Amino acid sequence: MNDFRVDYLFKPFKVTEVKCRGSASPRPRSGHRIACDDVNIYCFGGYNPTLPLDVPLENPTWTPARPLFKELWSFSIATRKWKQHNIANMPEELASNAMCMNGRYLMVHGGTGAPFGSKCSNDVLVWRTQADDNRLQVLDVTGSRPPGLYGQSILCYDGGFYTVGGTNGYSYNCDIFRLDLRTMIWESEYIGTGQEGEPMGRYRHELARIGENLYIIGGGTGDWAYDLMELPVFNLKTKTWTILTPKPDDSTRDILMPLPRKCHSAVQISTPSGEQVFVAGGTDGQAVFEDIWRLNLSDLQWNLMQKTVLPHPLYFHSSAVTSTGCMYVFGGIEPRENATSRNNILYKVWLCIPSLSEICWEALLNFYPNLDKIDRSKLISLGIPLHLVHRINPSN
Repeated sequence: MNDFRVDYLFKPFKVTEVKCRGSASPRPRSGHRIACDDVNIYCFGGYNPTLPLDVPLENPTWTPARPLFKELWSFSIATRKWKQHNIANMPEELASNAMCMNGRYLMVHGGTGAPFGSKCSNDVLVWRTQADDNRLQVLDVTGSRPPGLYGQSILCYDGGFYTVGGTNGYSYNCDIFRLDLRTMIWESEYIGTGQEGEPMGRYRHELARIGENLYIIGGGTGDWAYDLMELPVFNLKTKTWTILTPKPDDSTRDILMPLPRKCHSAVQISTPSGEQVFVAGGTDGQAVFEDIWRLNLSDLQWNLMQKTVLPHPLYFHSSAVTSTGCMYVFGGIEPRENATSRNNILYKVWLCIPSLSEICWEALLNFYPNLDKIDRSKLISLGIPLHLVHRINPSN
Protein backbone atom coordinates (compact mmCIF):
# COMPACT_ATOMS: atom_id res chain seq x y z
CA MET A 1 0.00 0.00 0.00
CA ASN A 2 3.04 2.29 0.10
CA ASP A 3 2.97 3.00 -3.67
CA PHE A 4 0.65 6.00 -3.19
CA ARG A 5 -0.14 8.24 -6.13
CA VAL A 6 -2.09 11.47 -6.41
CA ASP A 7 -2.02 11.96 -10.18
CA TYR A 8 -5.31 10.78 -11.59
CA LEU A 9 -7.50 12.29 -14.27
CA PHE A 10 -10.24 10.41 -16.06
CA LYS A 11 -9.68 10.87 -19.80
CA PRO A 12 -12.51 9.60 -21.99
CA PHE A 13 -11.91 9.27 -25.75
CA LYS A 14 -8.15 9.67 -25.32
CA VAL A 15 -5.82 6.81 -26.25
CA THR A 16 -3.29 6.23 -23.46
CA GLU A 17 -0.58 3.64 -22.93
CA VAL A 18 -1.20 1.18 -20.11
CA LYS A 19 1.82 1.08 -17.82
CA CYS A 20 2.15 -2.61 -17.11
CA ARG A 21 3.49 -3.84 -13.77
CA GLY A 22 5.73 -6.82 -13.14
CA SER A 23 8.54 -8.29 -15.21
CA ALA A 24 6.60 -10.74 -17.41
CA SER A 25 5.02 -9.61 -20.66
CA PRO A 26 4.47 -10.90 -24.20
CA ARG A 27 7.17 -10.05 -26.73
CA PRO A 28 6.42 -7.74 -29.67
CA ARG A 29 4.17 -9.47 -32.20
CA SER A 30 1.65 -9.18 -34.99
CA GLY A 31 -1.04 -11.52 -36.26
CA HIS A 32 -2.07 -12.38 -32.69
CA ARG A 33 -5.58 -12.00 -31.29
CA ILE A 34 -6.87 -10.55 -28.05
CA ALA A 35 -10.27 -10.85 -26.36
CA CYS A 36 -11.42 -9.70 -22.95
CA ASP A 37 -13.99 -9.82 -20.21
CA ASP A 38 -14.09 -7.29 -17.37
CA VAL A 39 -11.34 -9.09 -15.45
CA ASN A 40 -8.66 -10.02 -17.98
CA ILE A 41 -7.42 -9.45 -21.49
CA TYR A 42 -6.32 -12.66 -23.24
CA CYS A 43 -3.64 -12.78 -25.94
CA PHE A 44 -3.23 -15.81 -28.20
CA GLY A 45 -0.40 -16.60 -30.61
CA GLY A 46 1.31 -14.12 -32.88
CA TYR A 47 4.27 -13.77 -35.19
CA ASN A 48 7.60 -11.96 -35.20
CA PRO A 49 10.43 -12.94 -37.58
CA THR A 50 12.85 -10.32 -36.29
CA LEU A 51 13.25 -10.76 -32.55
CA PRO A 52 16.65 -9.70 -31.15
CA LEU A 53 19.29 -12.40 -31.11
CA ASP A 54 19.46 -12.30 -27.32
CA VAL A 55 16.13 -14.10 -27.14
CA PRO A 56 16.98 -17.53 -25.65
CA LEU A 57 16.89 -20.11 -28.42
CA GLU A 58 15.83 -22.79 -25.94
CA ASN A 59 12.59 -20.92 -25.38
CA PRO A 60 10.00 -23.42 -26.65
CA THR A 61 7.52 -20.74 -27.69
CA TRP A 62 9.68 -19.10 -30.37
CA THR A 63 12.68 -19.94 -32.55
CA PRO A 64 14.11 -18.18 -35.61
CA ALA A 65 13.06 -21.17 -37.72
CA ARG A 66 9.53 -21.06 -36.29
CA PRO A 67 8.85 -17.41 -35.52
CA LEU A 68 5.38 -18.02 -34.10
CA PHE A 69 4.52 -17.71 -30.42
CA LYS A 70 3.05 -20.84 -28.85
CA GLU A 71 1.70 -18.67 -26.09
CA LEU A 72 -1.48 -17.79 -24.25
CA TRP A 73 -1.26 -14.78 -21.94
CA SER A 74 -3.71 -13.03 -19.68
CA PHE A 75 -3.48 -9.44 -18.47
CA SER A 76 -5.25 -8.46 -15.27
CA ILE A 77 -6.96 -5.15 -15.96
CA ALA A 78 -7.09 -4.31 -12.25
CA THR A 79 -3.50 -5.19 -11.29
CA ARG A 80 -1.94 -4.39 -14.70
CA LYS A 81 0.12 -7.60 -14.63
CA TRP A 82 0.69 -10.12 -17.43
CA LYS A 83 0.64 -13.87 -16.78
CA GLN A 84 1.68 -16.60 -19.21
CA HIS A 85 -0.36 -19.80 -19.09
CA ASN A 86 1.50 -23.04 -19.70
CA ILE A 87 -0.73 -24.70 -22.28
CA ALA A 88 0.47 -28.19 -23.15
CA ASN A 89 -1.28 -28.57 -26.51
CA MET A 90 -0.90 -25.24 -28.29
CA PRO A 91 -1.44 -25.66 -32.06
CA GLU A 92 1.07 -25.00 -34.81
CA GLU A 93 -1.30 -22.50 -36.48
CA LEU A 94 -0.73 -19.33 -34.48
CA ALA A 95 -1.08 -16.41 -36.92
CA SER A 96 -4.30 -14.66 -37.97
CA ASN A 97 -6.53 -16.91 -35.90
CA ALA A 98 -9.97 -15.64 -34.98
CA MET A 99 -10.87 -15.39 -31.28
CA CYS A 100 -13.84 -14.34 -29.17
CA MET A 101 -15.25 -14.66 -25.67
CA ASN A 102 -18.33 -16.78 -25.04
CA GLY A 103 -19.23 -16.33 -21.38
CA ARG A 104 -16.32 -17.71 -19.37
CA TYR A 105 -14.87 -19.46 -22.40
CA LEU A 106 -12.23 -18.30 -24.83
CA MET A 107 -12.87 -19.63 -28.33
CA VAL A 108 -10.22 -19.77 -31.07
CA HIS A 109 -10.77 -20.80 -34.67
CA GLY A 110 -8.62 -21.15 -37.75
CA GLY A 111 -5.16 -19.69 -38.18
CA THR A 112 -2.05 -20.54 -40.15
CA GLY A 113 1.54 -21.55 -39.50
CA ALA A 114 4.78 -20.41 -41.08
CA PRO A 115 5.19 -20.04 -43.98
CA PHE A 116 1.71 -18.57 -44.17
CA GLY A 117 -0.80 -20.74 -45.99
CA SER A 118 1.37 -23.85 -45.76
CA LYS A 119 -1.03 -25.26 -43.19
CA CYS A 120 -4.36 -23.84 -42.04
CA SER A 121 -6.62 -24.98 -39.23
CA ASN A 122 -10.37 -25.48 -39.10
CA ASP A 123 -10.46 -26.57 -35.47
CA VAL A 124 -12.42 -24.77 -32.77
CA LEU A 125 -10.36 -24.52 -29.59
CA VAL A 126 -11.91 -23.72 -26.22
CA TRP A 127 -10.28 -22.62 -22.98
CA ARG A 128 -12.16 -22.03 -19.74
CA THR A 129 -10.73 -18.77 -18.44
CA GLN A 130 -11.45 -19.11 -14.75
CA ALA A 131 -10.32 -22.72 -14.42
CA ASP A 132 -6.74 -21.98 -15.60
CA ASP A 133 -6.58 -25.32 -17.41
CA ASN A 134 -3.25 -26.34 -18.91
CA ARG A 135 -4.88 -27.69 -22.06
CA LEU A 136 -7.07 -26.36 -24.84
CA GLN A 137 -10.18 -28.36 -25.63
CA VAL A 138 -10.53 -29.21 -29.31
CA LEU A 139 -14.25 -29.45 -29.96
CA ASP A 140 -15.38 -32.79 -31.34
CA VAL A 141 -17.57 -31.71 -34.25
CA THR A 142 -19.37 -33.22 -37.21
CA GLY A 143 -21.23 -31.90 -40.23
CA SER A 144 -20.09 -29.58 -43.02
CA ARG A 145 -16.91 -28.22 -41.48
CA PRO A 146 -15.46 -25.03 -42.98
CA PRO A 147 -12.11 -25.46 -44.75
CA GLY A 148 -8.88 -24.65 -43.00
CA LEU A 149 -8.40 -20.88 -43.30
CA TYR A 150 -6.90 -17.87 -41.59
CA GLY A 151 -7.91 -14.23 -41.28
CA GLN A 152 -11.61 -15.08 -40.85
CA SER A 153 -13.96 -13.38 -38.38
CA ILE A 154 -16.10 -15.14 -35.80
CA LEU A 155 -18.85 -14.46 -33.29
CA CYS A 156 -21.20 -16.34 -31.00
CA TYR A 157 -24.93 -15.71 -31.20
CA ASP A 158 -28.06 -17.57 -30.10
CA GLY A 159 -26.31 -20.86 -29.40
CA GLY A 160 -24.30 -20.75 -32.62
CA PHE A 161 -20.67 -20.14 -33.43
CA TYR A 162 -20.34 -18.30 -36.77
CA THR A 163 -17.29 -17.95 -38.99
CA VAL A 164 -17.16 -15.61 -41.98
CA GLY A 165 -14.62 -15.45 -44.80
CA GLY A 166 -10.89 -16.05 -44.69
CA THR A 167 -8.15 -17.36 -46.94
CA ASN A 168 -5.87 -20.33 -47.41
CA GLY A 169 -3.18 -18.02 -48.76
CA TYR A 170 -4.30 -18.43 -52.38
CA SER A 171 -8.06 -17.98 -52.61
CA TYR A 172 -10.40 -15.77 -50.57
CA ASN A 173 -14.06 -16.21 -49.72
CA CYS A 174 -16.90 -14.66 -47.77
CA ASP A 175 -18.61 -17.95 -46.98
CA ILE A 176 -20.52 -18.32 -43.71
CA PHE A 177 -20.63 -21.44 -41.53
CA ARG A 178 -22.44 -22.07 -38.25
CA LEU A 179 -21.50 -24.53 -35.52
CA ASP A 180 -24.43 -25.43 -33.28
CA LEU A 181 -22.85 -25.38 -29.82
CA ARG A 182 -25.50 -27.75 -28.46
CA THR A 183 -25.20 -30.49 -31.06
CA MET A 184 -21.63 -29.73 -32.21
CA ILE A 185 -22.76 -29.99 -35.84
CA TRP A 186 -21.37 -27.62 -38.48
CA GLU A 187 -23.61 -26.43 -41.28
CA SER A 188 -23.05 -24.01 -44.12
CA GLU A 189 -25.14 -20.84 -43.94
CA TYR A 190 -23.99 -19.43 -47.28
CA ILE A 191 -21.48 -20.54 -49.89
CA GLY A 192 -20.59 -17.93 -52.47
CA THR A 193 -21.27 -18.64 -56.13
CA GLY A 194 -19.95 -15.40 -57.59
CA GLN A 195 -23.37 -14.03 -58.39
CA GLU A 196 -24.19 -10.34 -58.37
CA GLY A 197 -24.81 -8.85 -54.94
CA GLU A 198 -22.37 -11.14 -53.12
CA PRO A 199 -19.43 -9.53 -51.36
CA MET A 200 -15.96 -10.25 -52.62
CA GLY A 201 -13.89 -12.86 -50.80
CA ARG A 202 -11.68 -11.40 -48.10
CA TYR A 203 -9.59 -11.86 -45.00
CA ARG A 204 -8.63 -9.68 -42.01
CA HIS A 205 -12.07 -8.06 -41.98
CA GLU A 206 -14.21 -7.42 -38.89
CA LEU A 207 -17.76 -8.30 -37.87
CA ALA A 208 -20.59 -6.47 -36.14
CA ARG A 209 -24.12 -7.66 -35.41
CA ILE A 210 -27.58 -6.27 -34.75
CA GLY A 211 -30.29 -8.89 -34.37
CA GLU A 212 -30.12 -11.26 -37.31
CA ASN A 213 -27.88 -9.00 -39.41
CA LEU A 214 -24.12 -9.52 -39.70
CA TYR A 215 -22.15 -6.48 -40.88
CA ILE A 216 -18.84 -7.11 -42.70
CA ILE A 217 -16.39 -4.24 -42.17
CA GLY A 218 -13.47 -3.88 -44.54
CA GLY A 219 -10.92 -6.60 -45.18
CA GLY A 220 -9.18 -7.47 -48.39
CA THR A 221 -6.85 -9.80 -50.23
CA GLY A 222 -3.09 -9.86 -50.57
CA ASP A 223 -3.29 -7.10 -53.18
CA TRP A 224 -6.49 -5.25 -52.35
CA ALA A 225 -8.35 -3.55 -49.50
CA TYR A 226 -12.13 -3.13 -49.56
CA ASP A 227 -14.11 0.05 -49.14
CA LEU A 228 -15.76 0.82 -45.80
CA MET A 229 -18.38 2.90 -47.60
CA GLU A 230 -19.91 -0.33 -48.83
CA LEU A 231 -21.09 -2.58 -46.00
CA PRO A 232 -22.09 -6.12 -46.93
CA VAL A 233 -24.85 -7.27 -44.57
CA PHE A 234 -25.94 -10.88 -44.26
CA ASN A 235 -29.33 -11.73 -42.78
CA LEU A 236 -29.23 -15.00 -40.85
CA LYS A 237 -32.95 -15.69 -41.35
CA THR A 238 -33.33 -15.01 -45.05
CA LYS A 239 -29.72 -16.04 -45.82
CA THR A 240 -29.40 -13.15 -48.23
CA TRP A 241 -26.87 -10.36 -48.74
CA THR A 242 -27.52 -6.63 -48.91
CA ILE A 243 -24.95 -3.94 -49.66
CA LEU A 244 -25.54 -0.80 -47.58
CA THR A 245 -23.95 2.62 -48.05
CA PRO A 246 -23.13 4.47 -44.82
CA LYS A 247 -23.22 8.26 -44.54
CA PRO A 248 -19.95 10.23 -44.69
CA ASP A 249 -18.88 12.52 -41.87
CA ASP A 250 -19.95 16.00 -42.96
CA SER A 251 -18.53 17.57 -39.80
CA THR A 252 -14.96 17.27 -41.05
CA ARG A 253 -13.51 19.46 -43.78
CA ASP A 254 -10.93 17.17 -45.30
CA ILE A 255 -11.66 13.53 -44.41
CA LEU A 256 -15.29 12.63 -44.96
CA MET A 257 -15.08 8.85 -44.82
CA PRO A 258 -12.74 6.06 -43.73
CA LEU A 259 -10.41 4.91 -46.46
CA PRO A 260 -10.45 1.27 -47.60
CA ARG A 261 -8.54 -0.97 -45.21
CA LYS A 262 -7.69 -4.45 -44.01
CA CYS A 263 -5.75 -5.70 -40.97
CA HIS A 264 -7.56 -3.13 -38.84
CA SER A 265 -9.48 -3.83 -35.64
CA ALA A 266 -13.07 -3.13 -34.66
CA VAL A 267 -15.12 -3.40 -31.48
CA GLN A 268 -18.83 -2.94 -30.85
CA ILE A 269 -20.54 -1.34 -27.85
CA SER A 270 -24.15 -0.59 -26.88
CA THR A 271 -24.98 3.03 -26.11
CA PRO A 272 -28.22 4.98 -25.51
CA SER A 273 -27.98 6.20 -29.11
CA GLY A 274 -27.66 2.69 -30.51
CA GLU A 275 -25.08 0.07 -31.38
CA GLN A 276 -21.74 1.60 -32.31
CA VAL A 277 -18.67 0.13 -33.97
CA PHE A 278 -15.20 1.63 -33.56
CA VAL A 279 -12.64 0.89 -36.28
CA ALA A 280 -8.97 1.46 -35.42
CA GLY A 281 -5.94 1.60 -37.70
CA GLY A 282 -5.29 -0.82 -40.54
CA THR A 283 -3.70 -0.58 -43.96
CA ASP A 284 -4.74 -0.38 -47.61
CA GLY A 285 -1.56 -2.19 -48.64
CA GLN A 286 0.40 1.04 -49.00
CA ALA A 287 -0.58 3.55 -46.32
CA VAL A 288 -0.94 2.59 -42.66
CA PHE A 289 -3.59 4.37 -40.59
CA GLU A 290 -3.70 5.78 -37.08
CA ASP A 291 -7.30 7.02 -37.21
CA ILE A 292 -10.29 5.73 -35.25
CA TRP A 293 -13.76 5.89 -36.79
CA ARG A 294 -17.16 5.41 -35.18
CA LEU A 295 -20.05 3.87 -37.10
CA ASN A 296 -23.53 4.16 -35.61
CA LEU A 297 -25.28 1.07 -36.90
CA SER A 298 -28.77 2.49 -36.29
CA ASP A 299 -28.40 5.22 -38.91
CA LEU A 300 -25.16 4.07 -40.64
CA GLN A 301 -23.39 7.33 -39.84
CA TRP A 302 -19.59 7.41 -39.92
CA ASN A 303 -17.81 9.87 -37.60
CA LEU A 304 -14.09 10.48 -37.42
CA MET A 305 -12.97 10.50 -33.78
CA GLN A 306 -10.81 13.56 -34.24
CA LYS A 307 -9.39 13.56 -30.71
CA THR A 308 -9.18 9.79 -30.45
CA VAL A 309 -6.10 8.80 -32.43
CA LEU A 310 -3.64 5.93 -32.13
CA PRO A 311 -0.17 7.17 -31.06
CA HIS A 312 1.30 5.52 -34.18
CA PRO A 313 -0.07 4.11 -37.44
CA LEU A 314 -0.77 0.45 -36.78
CA TYR A 315 -1.92 -2.72 -38.52
CA PHE A 316 -2.05 -6.44 -37.80
CA HIS A 317 -2.84 -5.43 -34.22
CA SER A 318 -5.82 -6.64 -32.19
CA SER A 319 -8.47 -4.93 -30.06
CA ALA A 320 -11.08 -5.90 -27.50
CA VAL A 321 -13.63 -3.99 -25.42
CA THR A 322 -15.00 -4.48 -21.91
CA SER A 323 -18.70 -4.49 -21.12
CA THR A 324 -18.27 -0.98 -19.70
CA GLY A 325 -16.89 0.45 -22.96
CA CYS A 326 -13.11 0.52 -22.48
CA MET A 327 -11.24 -0.59 -25.61
CA TYR A 328 -7.78 -2.13 -25.42
CA VAL A 329 -5.37 -2.34 -28.37
CA PHE A 330 -2.32 -4.58 -28.26
CA GLY A 331 0.67 -5.25 -30.49
CA GLY A 332 0.80 -4.88 -34.25
CA ILE A 333 3.14 -3.47 -36.87
CA GLU A 334 4.24 0.17 -36.98
CA PRO A 335 5.82 1.61 -40.13
CA ARG A 336 9.27 3.02 -39.52
CA GLU A 337 11.84 4.61 -41.83
CA ASN A 338 12.17 2.14 -44.71
CA ALA A 339 11.17 -0.67 -42.36
CA THR A 340 8.51 -1.96 -40.01
CA SER A 341 8.58 -2.70 -36.30
CA ARG A 342 6.32 -4.87 -34.17
CA ASN A 343 5.42 -3.73 -30.67
CA ASN A 344 4.08 -5.14 -27.43
CA ILE A 345 2.43 -1.95 -26.19
CA LEU A 346 -1.02 -2.07 -24.64
CA TYR A 347 -3.22 0.99 -25.21
CA LYS A 348 -6.62 1.79 -23.75
CA VAL A 349 -9.37 4.26 -24.56
CA TRP A 350 -12.79 4.83 -23.03
CA LEU A 351 -15.27 4.89 -25.92
CA CYS A 352 -18.08 6.25 -23.76
CA ILE A 353 -18.60 7.85 -20.37
CA PRO A 354 -18.94 4.90 -17.97
CA SER A 355 -20.77 4.84 -14.65
CA LEU A 356 -19.42 6.86 -11.76
CA SER A 357 -18.53 3.63 -9.96
CA GLU A 358 -16.24 2.64 -12.85
CA ILE A 359 -14.49 6.01 -12.72
CA CYS A 360 -14.09 5.72 -8.93
CA TRP A 361 -12.73 2.17 -9.38
CA GLU A 362 -10.09 3.40 -11.81
CA ALA A 363 -9.12 6.16 -9.38
CA LEU A 364 -8.85 3.70 -6.48
CA LEU A 365 -6.59 1.39 -8.49
CA ASN A 366 -4.43 4.37 -9.39
CA PHE A 367 -4.06 5.48 -5.77
CA TYR A 368 -3.61 1.95 -4.40
CA PRO A 369 -2.08 -0.26 -7.11
CA ASN A 370 -1.19 -3.05 -4.66
CA LEU A 371 -4.72 -4.05 -3.74
CA ASP A 372 -3.98 -7.50 -5.17
CA LYS A 373 -1.80 -8.17 -2.13
CA ILE A 374 -4.81 -7.92 0.19
CA ASP A 375 -7.03 -11.00 0.58
CA ARG A 376 -10.62 -11.02 -0.58
CA SER A 377 -12.27 -10.90 2.84
CA LYS A 378 -10.27 -7.83 3.83
CA LEU A 379 -11.16 -6.03 0.60
CA ILE A 380 -14.84 -6.82 1.15
CA SER A 381 -14.65 -5.61 4.75
CA LEU A 382 -13.17 -2.34 3.46
CA GLY A 383 -16.42 -1.80 1.57
CA ILE A 384 -15.27 -2.68 -1.95
CA PRO A 385 -18.19 -4.29 -3.85
CA LEU A 386 -17.83 -8.01 -4.44
CA HIS A 387 -17.91 -7.74 -8.25
CA LEU A 388 -14.95 -5.34 -8.10
CA VAL A 389 -13.09 -7.55 -5.62
CA HIS A 390 -13.54 -10.34 -8.14
CA ARG A 391 -11.65 -8.29 -10.73
CA ILE A 392 -8.61 -8.21 -8.44
CA ASN A 393 -8.76 -11.72 -7.07
CA PRO A 394 -11.12 -13.91 -9.11
CA SER A 395 -12.59 -17.02 -7.54
CA ASN A 396 -13.38 -20.05 -9.71
